[in-house]
Amino acid sequence: MNDETTRIPAPTPTETVRALYEAFGIRDEAALRAVLAPDVIWNQCAGMPGGARRRGADDVVAGIFHGLSSTWEGFGAPVEELLADGHRVVALGHYAGVHAVTKRAMRSAFAHVYEVEDGRVVRFDQIADTWPMVAAMRDEAV
Repeated sequence: MNDETTRIPAPTPTETVRALYEAFGIRDEAALRAVLAPDVIWNQCAGMPGGARRRGADDVVAGIFHGLSSTWEGFGAPVEELLADGHRVVALGHYAGVHAVTKRAMRSAFAHVYEVEDGRVVRFDQIADTWPMVAAMRDEAV
């Protein structure tokens, strides 16, 4: 019998990012935390409603996971394509939801750039067309 411990390989960067979107989509906070590095750097666009530079899984969960669900009804971020190059993954997709106060729907394109190490997201950079979100919050047409 072999006494050596069998090491399970870390998921690929693409699998890690896919797991993050799945956790977000089903609102599974524990699964989300499992794929975020404790000291993750999370950079959102300056024009993103509630956008900020966040540091640490707790800050990301509080600001993103809980923050968006209180502002938007049915908020989602479906990914249409994942592109990987080594430890970097780019997710192309869109945000969609209905603003909780104005009841105006929005759809906003995004590109998310992730850096993944050992099966955990260590950095996120957002590129997004934030105007549709702002317009919905102001009850304006796009």
